[in-house]
Amino acid sequence: MNYFFTGIELHPDFGFGITADSYYNSAMHLTDNHYENYSVTQQAEMPENFLFRHSIELYIKSLIIIFHKSLKLNYGDRPFDTDRPQIEIEENKWRDLYSCHYIDILYEYWLTKLLLPFADELKKIASKGEWIETEKISTLLNIVCKYDRDSSYFRYPITKYKELDHDKFTMQKFEVNSLKDHLDNLRNKKSDQKEATLTMLLVDGDKVLEAFENNQNILSDVRDGLKEIAYYFHCIHLMARITICNGM
Repeated sequence: MNYFFTGIELHPDFGFGITADSYYNSAMHLTDNHYENYSVTQQAEMPENFLFRHSIELYIKSLIIIFHKSLKLNYGDRPFDTDRPQIEIEENKWRDLYSCHYIDILYEYWLTKLLLPFADELKKIASKGEWIETEKISTLLNIVCKYDRDSSYFRYPITKYKELDHDKFTMQKFEVNSLKDHLDNLRNKKSDQKEATLTMLLVDGDKVLEAFENNQNILSDVRDGLKEIAYYFHCIHLMARITICNGM
């Protein structure tokens, strides 16, 4: 794999792929190596989710560039080997690839404008690759893009999607009349959760004014989807570098 050991200026994709690898590997490291008090830290999964999300964006951009170059497909009026690649967001309407952060648009372009229509040509120039759609990835992307279409959801505590922000907060507010009532409910409730952090503001002894519980198992479908999509594109990108780019 020559691209591991050569400068980005020699990479056919301008370094998008090797940078995606770094984000992906960092996300995997954080996922597998939790720091002390991880389970009681608010928003602990947000950095991992962001790194997986950003690696997906970079991998898709890498594949778009590689496919255009290998298939000698121009970007509208720009040549296929331009250093200012684009994507077609509408018929005959092009946008700079570098300024597009919507992974659903990037994925749709790569899938419907490059992978599927040129599958036969790809088989000719890279016969050892598997150039097919994985429908599960398309489904998972819809789940992820509901929350993080433009790469802001897991970067910031609050975003322009205010109605969705609360879903990612690990310290969740809940209603409870008294501390005693809540403790009784916990004793009677069967749960696989090994530990939990509760915060209660008490008024007049036992009366609860505000109550919060640290719930680490939030947006699990989005978290799992990001990891699976990132792994998929990690593999597809590696396959493209080997079979299309001859290791570069």
